[in-house]
Amino acid sequence: MRLLRLLPHQNENSRIECRLITFSLSDRGNSHPYEALSYVWGSEDKKRPIYIGANNGGSEDDKRPIYNELHVTENLHAALRHLRHCSMERILWIDAICINQANSAEKMRQVQSMAKIYAKASRVIVWLVDPPDEGDAPDNGDQVCNGDQALEAIRAAAAEERRVDSAMDQRKILTLLGRKWFHRIWVSGIWSIIRQAAIDKVHVGPSGGCCGSAYPDQVRLYRN
Repeated sequence: MRLLRLLPHQNENSRIECRLITFSLSDRGNSHPYEALSYVWGSEDKKRPIYIGANNGGSEDDKRPIYNELHVTENLHAALRHLRHCSMERILWIDAICINQANSAEKMRQVQSMAKIYAKASRVIVWLVDPPDEGDAPDNGDQVCNGDQALEAIRAAAAEERRVDSAMDQRKILTLLGRKWFHRIWVSGIWSIIRQAAIDKVHVGPSGGCCGSAYPDQVRLYRN
């Protein structure tokens, strides 16, 4: 299988640069040092470029990679931008990039291994931000802000073993649960894998700047 090295950058608005590496998914150990991303693809009509580095085949003194353009959906581009750290690279498995979408046989093999890929990941990241529909006004971070607040309300209620009584929090939670990710056909299967593997962190968007902690944007969801 392939994994994506998401390269760091100090400027959060700079282009997204990555490298692809090959990795053997063996049965040894409970998890592997990569994070698996689950998200809603969104429209294929509007795509944005990321840049995949490859060796340039030059001399030993010139190892600068050549970057090739790969177009991904707007929602994946947004997720990568928010997941990128300013000084540490991140190792990810992302279906749209790590699977050759033009190779039907490879896609079939990877789909059959999907449960194992998620179960073996050291962390599963669920990007809950909805892709924009045609004609939608810019989100301006409202989804992220409201999603953070909804997850915090769930976390606090679970920690204190109480109900969520605030009408405003209830509305935000219902809105969060209405997002497109929860309506995907295989979500129940993914969530079962996450629970069994004790991977219970969900990424909903930025809660800090580019140079925050290594994983600033995750909120723990309690199972019960």
